[in-house]
Amino acid sequence: MKIRQVNHSVRARAHERIVRLADARPELPVLFGEAAKVLATALPFDASCWHTMDPATLIETGLYFQNMPPAGPDVAAYAYLDDDFNSFTALAHAPRHSGVLSDATAGQLGRSPRYRELLRPNNIRGELRTAFVVDGSCWGCFAFFREAPGDFTEDERDFAHDVAAVLGRGFRSAGLQARGTMPGTRWPGLLVVDAVRGIESMTHPARPWLADLGAPDERDPLPFVLLAVAERVRRCAGEATAQVRGESGQWIQVHASPMSGGPPGRVAIILQAVAAPEVARLISAAYGFTARQRELIDLVLRGYGTSEIAARLFISPHTVQGHLKSIFAKAGVRSRRELVGRVYQG
Repeated sequence: MKIRQVNHSVRARAHERIVRLADARPELPVLFGEAAKVLATALPFDASCWHTMDPATLIETGLYFQNMPPAGPDVAAYAYLDDDFNSFTALAHAPRHSGVLSDATAGQLGRSPRYRELLRPNNIRGELRTAFVVDGSCWGCFAFFREAPGDFTEDERDFAHDVAAVLGRGFRSAGLQARGTMPGTRWPGLLVVDAVRGIESMTHPARPWLADLGAPDERDPLPFVLLAVAERVRRCAGEATAQVRGESGQWIQVHASPMSGGPPGRVAIILQAVAAPEVARLISAAYGFTARQRELIDLVLRGYGTSEIAARLFISPHTVQGHLKSIFAKAGVRSRRELVGRVYQG
C-alpha cells in the first residue's frame, strides 16, 4: 500500500466524525469498524489492531483486527510486553498517549522484542500506538502498521494523541451497555492453561463462560483475554485479573494465578460473574462520578436509607439527597430503584 499525504483539513474532518461517532454511543463492534474507517482517511495504514482494556488493570480484554492474521499465542507473548518500547501501559500513564516505535527506539528498531519477533518477519516497519485515556482511565488502544519502508510522522503521532480521549469516551460508553448479574446466578468455572497455551483441563461450569467469551468449543482458540492474563502471570510470576464484557452482555471476572507443582508454565484461571459492587465501580468510572458519589452509590447498593447514609458519611440527609440528584442526572435514571437496576440488569 502506498501511503498518501494527508492535509490538516482531512484530519480535522476525521476528528469531527470521531466525535460524532463517540457521542452516538454505538456497540463495540460498530465502534471498532466505524472508527477504523474514519481514521484510515487521516492515518492511512496497511494493517491495524484495536483492543478494549480493563481500566483497573490495563490488561487487553478484546481485539479487532484489520488486514492481519488471527492472533496466535505468540502475539500475546510478544505484543503486550510491559517492558518493551511504547507498551500500552506506559502510553496510558504518559503525558502523551501515542507513540511511534522508531522514535521510541531512536531508530534502532531491533531493540524492540516486538519488532524482532512480530513486525520484522511480516515486513512491518512503521508502528503507531495510542492508548484511549479519558479522565485518567484507559478504556482501549490501537496499533497501526505500515509496511517497510513506510513509517509514521510526528504530526500523525500528535493527531493520534488528540483523538485518544474522544475514542476513550466512545469505548467507555460502550462499556456502559453491559449488564451485571446477582452473584451466585452462575457457578464459577476453573480451567488450566498449559505451557503451550492450550486448555489442559477444566470444570464443567467453565464451558458456558468460555462460550460467553466466544469459544463455545474447548477446541476453539483460547479467547484473547485468557491469553492476555495467562501471559501476565507468566511474566510477573504472580496473579493477574481482568474484567471483560461477555457476548451475553454480562461482565466476567477473569482471575489467573500460577499452578504449583507439575510442568512449568501452567496457569489456573477462574471465570465468574463480576460482583455488583465491582460493576458499580466500572459504571461509576464511566459516568465520571466523584469519589463521594461512588461512596454513596456503594451504600445505596447495600440497601441503606437516606438517614443511614448520612450517618455513615457524616453529612446531612439534605446533602445525601443533593448527591443522589446529581447521580441520577449523570446516570440518566430517576430513582434508586432505577440506579440499582442499571447496575444489576443494564
